[in-house]
Amino acid sequence: MSMFSIDPSNLSLSLTLGLTLGLVGCQSLPKQPHLPESQALSARVEALYQPKSSQNIDENKTSIANNIDLVAAVSEQNDIHPELSGYHPIVTGANAFASRSILTDMATRNIDAQYYIWHNDQAGQLLLRDLWKAAERGVLVRLLLDDFNNNATFDQHLLRFSSHPNIAVRIINPLMHRKFQTLNYVTGLPRINRRMHNKSMTFDKQITIIGGRNIGDEYLSNDKNSQFADLDVLLIGKVVADIDNSFTSYWSSPLSFDIETLVTADADAPSDFLSALDKLGLDGKKEENDLTIYKTAIEDSTIDNDLINKRVPFRWTDMQFLSDDVGKLTKAVPTDTNLVHQLRTLLGTPTKQLTIISSYFVPTKDGVNTLVKLAEAGVDIKILTNSFDATDVTAVHSGYSQWRPNLLRAGVKIYELKSTASEEQRENKLWKARSQSSTSLHAKTFAVDDHQVFIGSYNVDPRSANINTEMGVIINDDELARQLHGALSDDLLGKAYEVKLLDNGNLQWQTMENDKKVVYDSEPRVDVSDHVWLTIMSWLPIDWLL
Repeated sequence: MSMFSIDPSNLSLSLTLGLTLGLVGCQSLPKQPHLPESQALSARVEALYQPKSSQNIDENKTSIANNIDLVAAVSEQNDIHPELSGYHPIVTGANAFASRSILTDMATRNIDAQYYIWHNDQAGQLLLRDLWKAAERGVLVRLLLDDFNNNATFDQHLLRFSSHPNIAVRIINPLMHRKFQTLNYVTGLPRINRRMHNKSMTFDKQITIIGGRNIGDEYLSNDKNSQFADLDVLLIGKVVADIDNSFTSYWSSPLSFDIETLVTADADAPSDFLSALDKLGLDGKKEENDLTIYKTAIEDSTIDNDLINKRVPFRWTDMQFLSDDVGKLTKAVPTDTNLVHQLRTLLGTPTKQLTIISSYFVPTKDGVNTLVKLAEAGVDIKILTNSFDATDVTAVHSGYSQWRPNLLRAGVKIYELKSTASEEQRENKLWKARSQSSTSLHAKTFAVDDHQVFIGSYNVDPRSANINTEMGVIINDDELARQLHGALSDDLLGKAYEVKLLDNGNLQWQTMENDKKVVYDSEPRVDVSDHVWLTIMSWLPIDWLL
């Protein structure tokens, strides 16, 4: 065939490609990200906290049973510690769900939630329903979500959710193409590579939950295939105002678009929000016991009564809140404002101990050199991350595994969580995972020397440092630092492998199985094809993406 002849299939492909590129060329983000309705709702939120409106708040405030007032319950404790903040770790997924659900029921003024992932599953729909019920009581709700894990079906749920006059939903750094999302990789790179990874939920500007957890069954203990071992922290006191200010800066950013500016209601989609929650058995198609774990979590929790009666064992101390500027998403702010630089400034250089728990640990050459120098200077360094079988991002393992010999040679201790870790094995004080078929570490925390602990959304990897936005708190507490350092020890071997470097340069994995020490001379659950794939990926210059 002549190179100038026309093949019908090529013509069809060319026409399709041309139409697609033409469609792509016409797409752009809305010029006005914030509609008058959501701007008015934000103005109403601010008005709630003006001194002149305090009388109206007292007259009109909503409440749950027994007239519980969350603001009064927390502010009395704040008054005793005006310059400090209180924290309480939330270890299990069940407690993480119950805390969010119950505090939503207790809120009387407003709720601000900011998340990287909010799945359209049972946990996600249950918490949306809780927020809807709060809005029905008069509570003002603002929900800010990253867009990378959304889809067209969830867009419709969010559109129905935001139809309530007391609710506003915004999507930050949104994808332009809502239904044909693959097109975004043609038109949106590198913009869509930069994501908001922040996670927080704040109630009445008095109490907040931050940490590593997103909203979804696998994060909140009800996924049949996988579970994430994670850590959140419940905060009250001075630090809450800083978290509230951070939320406001992201919410009011021109990068945050009202859902109504991005999504149009499908003509055949249900219009009623509650009846469209198809994962909750409202249509009679789901088994009642599907939701048992969430119902049990709420029934077993006493956080409402404990807050009112001041029985939550908050530890009061000095804290610093850290957050990336929202301008990081567009590279509009200097890199020395990034959270990683704030961490270095506030934490300084460890002199005694450094314990890192990070689901995605990609230290890079420079980071490894720093850790090696610290270890050689006598700093006791311990690291817990995912084993190959436990990680949910295989590429991340390639960016970590190649550095193990260098770290071990310097005396760094490395532990890798097993995918079979569960609560039925040896209990750890800092995190647990519900017994399921697969467990993956998702916590992001580290302790420096005798006093400082970071808990938040920040992983020790280049993506958290340079690309995504992150948040967290530094808690200055000797007891918490001691617990975190002590958590990485031989007691962990029921749940994890300890990686050893032998004299011949080979690696060895040691663990406990059925109360017996077991030694693996090759990486557990990594077959030949896995090893080849990991080796190839380790050669690629992709660390900056991980």
